[in-house]
Amino acid sequence: MERIGLTVKSRSETGKCPAGRLRRAGRVPAVLYGKEMKVSLPLSLDNKELEKILHTAAGGNVLVDLNVEGENKTHTAMFKDIMRHPLKGTIQHVDLVEILMNKKIVVEIPVHVIGKAAGIAFGGIIQQEARTIKIECLPAEIPASVDADVTPLGVGQALHVRDIKLPEGVRVIDELSMTLVSVVAPTMEVAPKTGEEVQAELAKSFEVKEEDKGKEGKEEEKGKGKEKK
Repeated sequence: MERIGLTVKSRSETGKCPAGRLRRAGRVPAVLYGKEMKVSLPLSLDNKELEKILHTAAGGNVLVDLNVEGENKTHTAMFKDIMRHPLKGTIQHVDLVEILMNKKIVVEIPVHVIGKAAGIAFGGIIQQEARTIKIECLPAEIPASVDADVTPLGVGQALHVRDIKLPEGVRVIDELSMTLVSVVAPTMEVAPKTGEEVQAELAKSFEVKEEDKGKEGKEEEKGKGKEKK
């Protein structure tokens, strides 16, 4: 698992206005939480450095060594929540959680589909059912991702959680029967009907109804004839 150092600043002011000033100055308000911490720690992070960290292969699962200016202590943490602006996409706020390297944690890692399924040669289509799986392990053993090899899959076959290989010390939390990837048969697309085809069907339907009415009329006449006798 990738581990990156980041110098951060503590902040005494909290609230909407101070947070806005930080963002305009190119910094992101953040809060560090932890079971071993008596109180949460308000911080500010450099926005550019933060974006670089989040775009590494580990993504949100990267281990960050937070070096707080003015303190001699380093906090090892992971991202718990990243709030972005709904329109601009810029980071508005970050929650981090302090972790202990000797205690297991639960995280989600991405599933990468590799290989070419055998069923593709027969018209099959790859359908990824799950893009992440939940695992438990020590922080230093978190894999960046897990590979789902679809090479042997034919049409109608699937790859489940129980079929993937994980490094030693990593345990899957999700159900072993959960489907990750499947190869499905192609669906037949029905071409839209032309105006002439619709009119022909309506005319045919009208003819059938008229024919049914004629039969009903003849049966009624026969019934009346029997009553007269």
